[in-house]
Amino acid sequence: MPPANPVEGSGLVAIDRCAFPIEARGFDDGAAAALAGALPVAPLADVLTDLNRAGTTVTSVPGNPAGVSQAFGWNSGDQSVAYWIPQGLTGSADARDDGLVDGREVVLASWYYSAADDPNGTGEKGVRVSLADVTNPAGVAYRHLLLVEPFMDGTRPDFRAVEIHAGGMAWLGDLLYVADTVHGFRVFDLSRVLRVETGAQTIGYDGAQSAYFAANYKYVVPQVGHYERLGDCTPRFSFVALDRSTTPPSLVSGEYSATSITGRLFTWPLTTTGRLAAELSFPSRAHFAMQSHLQGGVSKDGTFWLSSSEPPAGAGDLYVTGEATPTQVFGWVDAPEDLMLDLPRNKLWSLSEGDGERFVFAVSPPPGG
Repeated sequence: MPPANPVEGSGLVAIDRCAFPIEARGFDDGAAAALAGALPVAPLADVLTDLNRAGTTVTSVPGNPAGVSQAFGWNSGDQSVAYWIPQGLTGSADARDDGLVDGREVVLASWYYSAADDPNGTGEKGVRVSLADVTNPAGVAYRHLLLVEPFMDGTRPDFRAVEIHAGGMAWLGDLLYVADTVHGFRVFDLSRVLRVETGAQTIGYDGAQSAYFAANYKYVVPQVGHYERLGDCTPRFSFVALDRSTTPPSLVSGEYSATSITGRLFTWPLTTTGRLAAELSFPSRAHFAMQSHLQGGVSKDGTFWLSSSEPPAGAGDLYVTGEATPTQVFGWVDAPEDLMLDLPRNKLWSLSEGDGERFVFAVSPPPGG
C-alpha cells in the first residue's frame, strides 16, 4: 500500500520486493535459431558500416538543460513523421564494460508505430530501433532496424511485428531488453541481426516472392524470449535501464503515472549470462518514487536519476533522489523520455519525443545529495 500521507519529493520509499514475481518464457522454443538458419546473419560491426541516414548536430535542446556536452537531431523525415514516435534509449555504454561496440560509441533508440497516424499504412509495424554511431559528435550516422518476434509456420520459420510501446531499453552483452508495459520485458538478440529483402511493406515471409521482408527495412532483430509479470500487484513496465554499479549489472524499471506520485521503481538482479537470476525472479529492491510523470530512470550506487514530463509544454524535470533522500530538481528537456548512464565517460544520455523536436543528448549527471 502507498504511504498514508505521501509527500512529493521526499525521496524513495521502500516496499516489499517479494510482491512482484516475474517469469521467463519462450527462451528455448527454437524459432529464433531456425530463423537465423534461414536468413543471413549480419554482425553489428557490419551493420555499423551500413548506416544510411545522417543526424544533425545541435548545441542545445528544447528546455535548455544545463551542461549539454553532445547532442544530435534525427534527419528531417524522422523529426516530423507522425506515425513513428521515439521512446527508449540504450547503447554501447550499457552493452560493454568499456562503453564501446566494435571500437565505436553507439546509441540505440526505440520508436513505436502509430498505425492510426499513417495515412498510407499497410498494417502494424510494431517497433523499430535506430542504431546510431555517435563516436564523432559532428558526424552522427544511423540506420533503422525492425524488432520482430519469430514463430514457426509449420516447418518454416517466420516473424511478426512486435506491437508494444517500447518505452525503455537496456542492452547488456548481446541481449536487448525492451519494456513491455503490461507484461514485463521482451528480450532480443543483437548477435543475430538478420538481413532481409527490401522493396515491400510485407513483414515476414512472402510466399508470392519466396522471400522475407520487414516493411522495407533491411535488417531485423529477433526476439529470443520474454519475461511475464505474475501475481496481483500488476507492476507496469513504462521504462527500463541498466545499473552497471552492481555486480553483475541490474535492470531498473519504473511506472509512469500522470495522477499519482506513488508510481513504483524496481531493481532486477541479472546473472553473468545477462539473464534474470532465475526462471521465476523477484526484484532485489522496490520503491515508491514519490514523483509523477516519470518517463525514464537509471541508478548508480543507490542514487536515482528520473526524467519527468512534468511540467508539460516547455520543459521537463530531472529528479535526483534516493531512499529517504529529498529529491533535487533540475531543468530538463521538453517531452523527455528514457535515460542511459555512461559510466566510462560520465555522461547521462536522454532523448525527447516532441514532433519536430526530437533530439538525443548527453550531459554530465548532476550528483546526488
